[in-house]
Amino acid sequence: MDKVIFIPSAILGLIFVAVYAYNCHSRASKFNHQVMVNSILQASGIVCGGLLILSTFFAELKQYLTNIDLYILISGLAVLVVSIQSAYNDLKFSKTKDNNKKTNQSGDGESATS
Repeated sequence: MDKVIFIPSAILGLIFVAVYAYNCHSRASKFNHQVMVNSILQASGIVCGGLLILSTFFAELKQYLTNIDLYILISGLAVLVVSIQSAYNDLKFSKTKDNNKKTNQSGDGESATS
């Protein structure tokens, strides 16, 4: 990971951990190390995601996009899953809507699934 990505990720990650530690202290709850690690990974994802988006507008930023294959994989999987879920929900909704039309047209008042 290049320092252009690492340094902002580390700073943002430390801010996230500090906020989490303060919240744990003020609520008298136990500090969870998994949340700490996840916060740092989230910070890195935010920085890499922002850089990926900005690189579509500013070509000179593409030089900093080396060794981030993991984030490109995660981004691709996220787009894939959201698209599949959206298509499934849209098609499922359309099918339910068509069944309601058939029920209303039959005039018997009973649903097609009864």
